[in-house]
Amino acid sequence: MKQNRKKDIIRSVVMDDFKIISWEGLVEAAQSVLTGSDFFPEGKETAISVGGFDGPHKGHDKLLRQVLTYAAENTLVPGLVTFFRSPAAVKNKAYSGDVSSLRLRLKKFQELGFHFIVLIDFSASFAKIEGTAFFDILIKTIRMKYLAVGSDFFCGYRRGLGVDDLKKIAPQKGFCFDSIDPVNRGSLKISSSAIREAVRLGDFSLAKELLGYPFLFDFVSLPWEVKDKNSIFAPKAYISQILPQSGKYRVLVQKTDRQEQEAHCLINDEGLLLCFPEKDSKAFELKDLNNFDTIEFICKE
Repeated sequence: MKQNRKKDIIRSVVMDDFKIISWEGLVEAAQSVLTGSDFFPEGKETAISVGGFDGPHKGHDKLLRQVLTYAAENTLVPGLVTFFRSPAAVKNKAYSGDVSSLRLRLKKFQELGFHFIVLIDFSASFAKIEGTAFFDILIKTIRMKYLAVGSDFFCGYRRGLGVDDLKKIAPQKGFCFDSIDPVNRGSLKISSSAIREAVRLGDFSLAKELLGYPFLFDFVSLPWEVKDKNSIFAPKAYISQILPQSGKYRVLVQKTDRQEQEAHCLINDEGLLLCFPEKDSKAFELKDLNNFDTIEFICKE
């Protein structure tokens, strides 16, 4: 059920010029006679970054632009290696939720100009992969020729491979490498953790400033229940994104045709209740939930 849901989300955003590759597919290819030509036509080589990219946010901007610029200047295919969900969601029981859903992240990556994504479903077996083995698979399969990561990057078993190691192995393994310093807002490091805290506290202006766009809650990812002609409900057990604290909030609901409608959102321990003004009930067919896309939180009431 979980895997089917992921496939549905991916299918909803895939376009002809945007390829989604599973990590399992790369591992299988690395163990066979397949090469990067099976993933990209004419044996093209790639420029990538690796990270969680939850948001993505302003702290990622310089890093992502660097990959796109280098790819354009060197005729490489730009891509990202990331996760279905942040590894913190698996490793940290106190994890408060994702800044963005997989669907919204993929849409953002497409809009930025990336041509492919390698998606990793973080697991205990994946966590045991040595960092060098991880990059050997990327070199062999997607023909990685350029890598840029944050200066605080670590990966592999017990975080065994860092930026200093990558600087040493890059010339040996035939790829170019850059590390990008973190971005700060005054004394605050721009990070998904800072954005999660801003959303939790209902500081949506700060969240917008750190993201570079409004915090958006993904309507599509939830199994909504129609309560009456004016309200729908989503149980908390299905919510993986960060939510503000319990209370009543004014929100904007955006439909797939980009039209917006003001509504109220009630958040409690049971879940999220979305209520439309009664005077506007005829403007929406609440049973046709496929018309809804995202929810933007405006303020607490």
